[in-house]
Amino acid sequence: MKALLIIFGVLALLFTVAMGSCFYIGYRIRQKARQITQESANIPAYRGTRDACKLVTAVDVGEALGMPAQVADDSSSSVCQFKYGAGGARTLAVNFTWEGGAMAMKLSHAAMGQIGGIKTFTPLQGIGDEAYILPAGSGLMMRKGDVMVHIDLRMADLNTDAAKKLAGKIADRL
Repeated sequence: MKALLIIFGVLALLFTVAMGSCFYIGYRIRQKARQITQESANIPAYRGTRDACKLVTAVDVGEALGMPAQVADDSSSSVCQFKYGAGGARTLAVNFTWEGGAMAMKLSHAAMGQIGGIKTFTPLQGIGDEAYILPAGSGLMMRKGDVMVHIDLRMADLNTDAAKKLAGKIADRL
């Protein structure tokens, strides 16, 4: 009987510690979200054109890549896709977040830091307000004001230098 009570007591203690840890983790997440929201609230909204394919053109992509490119899909105001390479076999997508881009970038950066446990974003200087190369060169995220731009390099088979050139041109137009 004593052994059963001791086991029950230890299990109750472990349960209490686990619940306390969950509440603390929730508190820290909420605190970080509030901090990010407050920092992002001071950034003015973007007032320019909201057409992705007007801010980045096939000519810009071609110059950055060093080969001709053409618009493959311009049906969305926030995404512009380009085809390039032999027979248009490669695709480059440029995504824009017109509102809340500052908060989206901060949340993405914080989440990847928590999941990866290390600093997985490589900062870039001189492009927009802030810019990063994503883990394993899978993309480039750039923010200027409240607009975030994501250049997806996974399907593009590109090096990051072309993405940097393209992000610089986009940042100059925002």
